[in-house]
Amino acid sequence: MTVGEGYARLSAEAYDRFEALCAIRGRLGKAHRQGLDGTAHALRPGSMDPAIPARHLLYLDLSVREPLAAVAVGDLDTATHVTFQLSGTGIRARNALWGSVREAGQLYLEQQRVGVSAPAVVAWLGYRTPNLAGALLNSAARRGMHRLEDDLATFARLRPDKPHLAVEAHSYAASLAAQVLDAESGFRLRAQALAMIGSAGIPRHFSREPGRLNVPPQNIYEAIAEGDCLAWLGRTLSGRKLLSGHDFNVGAKPELGLHAATGHNTSQFRDDNPSSARGYRDPGTLSLRNLALITTGQLPLP
Repeated sequence: MTVGEGYARLSAEAYDRFEALCAIRGRLGKAHRQGLDGTAHALRPGSMDPAIPARHLLYLDLSVREPLAAVAVGDLDTATHVTFQLSGTGIRARNALWGSVREAGQLYLEQQRVGVSAPAVVAWLGYRTPNLAGALLNSAARRGMHRLEDDLATFARLRPDKPHLAVEAHSYAASLAAQVLDAESGFRLRAQALAMIGSAGIPRHFSREPGRLNVPPQNIYEAIAEGDCLAWLGRTLSGRKLLSGHDFNVGAKPELGLHAATGHNTSQFRDDNPSSARGYRDPGTLSLRNLALITTGQLPLP
């Protein structure tokens, strides 16, 4: 598509606004400067693995106290498979945008490894994530619902050809994803797959009525890594539930050279320490391989 159409135009307009914000950076508050700098770092060529293609800004919203942002890896106008990647507790545009975009890039590369030539992944930080105490409540998810609904509605409008759509949600964001994909919410967009990692659970009514989710039941998956105490503690204290029977493996698969994810974080591996722990979205993990398979409509490895 040309710059006058679709996501190409939306991204070009977002970048123009971003450059205008850069021109007044010195007049911005600390949180907004941090969001701006994180965006610049995420978009900058050479700031991450060179195999990850150019990133496309969808928006950086500084109209609210907490910066909100969404950045795409891959071409959203031509992608055959699109994944919205959501992060949870404490992950915000002002403190983790570069890392979130890098994780989107890592999923993009893994989706290519499992046979999808034209994926796109959106690093979505479009709501103010809660702190640990706030994660026990659903209020942050309810606030974030409207922005995610708007962004998914934009996707439906700009891609009427309906490419494969998946949502991958970490931690608290699983509750947000479930509420947006609730068939009874009035928002009717259907996703082909939902993968939840380190989830602190989703509202109880979905465990009783999993058919309420606008996702084919066989394509709803969740996983908790060994040592992810925060996920177990969160669902115990919040009263949220799992969807039984949809687990996928995030352990090790040595015969394929794939490592286990451990703990709650999405990214833990350090290039300078090959023995360091790995998170759910780290390259070289069975977790990332299975996320790539699930989000592209394939069966995860056992």
